[in-house]
Amino acid sequence: MTGRLLLAAPPFAGHLNPLLTLGLGLRERGFDVEVATGATKVDLVRGLGLVAHPLLADEPGIFDAIADTAGPVRSNPRLLTRQLRANLALLPRARADLDRVLAVGAFDAVVADFTAPVAGYAAQAVGLPWITTMPTPFALETRTGTPSYCGGWGPARRPWHRVRDAAGRLATRVTKRGMQAVLAGAFREAGTGVYRDDGSEAAYSPSAILGLGMSELELPRDWPAAFSMVGPVTATPERLLPDDGAREAPALPAGPLVLVTVGTHLGWARRDLVAQVRALAAAVPSHTFVVTLGQRGADTAQPPTGFGGEAGDTGGRVVVVDHLPYDDVMPSFAAVVHHGGAGVAYSAIRAGVPALVHPRDYDQFDFAARVVAAGAGRSTRRPLDHPAAAQDLRDVLAMDRTRLRALATAAARYDPVAATAAVVERLIS
Repeated sequence: MTGRLLLAAPPFAGHLNPLLTLGLGLRERGFDVEVATGATKVDLVRGLGLVAHPLLADEPGIFDAIADTAGPVRSNPRLLTRQLRANLALLPRARADLDRVLAVGAFDAVVADFTAPVAGYAAQAVGLPWITTMPTPFALETRTGTPSYCGGWGPARRPWHRVRDAAGRLATRVTKRGMQAVLAGAFREAGTGVYRDDGSEAAYSPSAILGLGMSELELPRDWPAAFSMVGPVTATPERLLPDDGAREAPALPAGPLVLVTVGTHLGWARRDLVAQVRALAAAVPSHTFVVTLGQRGADTAQPPTGFGGEAGDTGGRVVVVDHLPYDDVMPSFAAVVHHGGAGVAYSAIRAGVPALVHPRDYDQFDFAARVVAAGAGRSTRRPLDHPAAAQDLRDVLAMDRTRLRALATAAARYDPVAATAAVVERLIS
């Protein structure tokens, strides 16, 4: 079966890249795939041979301005409400763009990242199936289990943990209802709410929610009836270009190596990253550290102001690069120090590389808790230049990898493209 699909995501690597990778796989299976995203990623989409529909093209940087905050947001209700207000203000204009795209194209379904529910609302308005993809499936509210966005709680191992989890789930729902009350006008203008009449979350499809993760990494919980775990998507779409076979892997220094990254967002988290890694390298002299700034085209010979000095060396053992494709290079590393992003977390698991997770914001604390609980690494809240962080890294380098190897084997059994195609075919048949 074939069909015409509209994929929608904000122009952020952690949200758009998995959807593009799925889209390219669906195209190989005979689907016609088009993409709606922010104007800053239109060239990338078109370079992959996909039709691109820019959203809010008159303000190309508006999405990044909301997401790339000046400091951590975490679970601060005031900051979360401010960010939600800014997102809601965009929905009517983004919805108008999406309505125009759907009006002129004979689409069969819409596949939208979980941060782009407006695409789902537009699909429902014209009677099209809506599929939600979630690189962070634990963001879903459930009736049982440990809630997310509570600072990175681990699994319930003691009786009082169940009380904690129940209180956290209730607090989450109360907080969301409170935010809707504060922003009632904005929600009305956007034509949505936090919950449907049946109590399910309105931001996600009532028909199909695809978790781009692993059941083996998740903490025990129930899932909504519409949910299915289809597997992690870690490849960056650039690796799937027609000339990918001729592309050489990036050159790396001599090992043993430790990779350090804080992802592509949160510029404030990179301000002193190099300085902290230099201190970490001095405390762990057995390894060379490769710091990726997550910014294509960055001038690594002269790091941005505030990055903590030269992109030089600690005895030649700190190397700074602008960008690395995780899946290509991960097997070359003995360990990875990362922020708890979905892409790097699953890339490390696929390669069987242990992680020291240093979460900074959003869902990163929840990924850290899952990595630790699954035996895939450790977590630290200390700055990377703190002696305790150095000891944590030494522990990671020396850890038993039996459980990590089992996770890597489990990851290889998933086929997210095939699973997504099966759901799409079921909904459009």
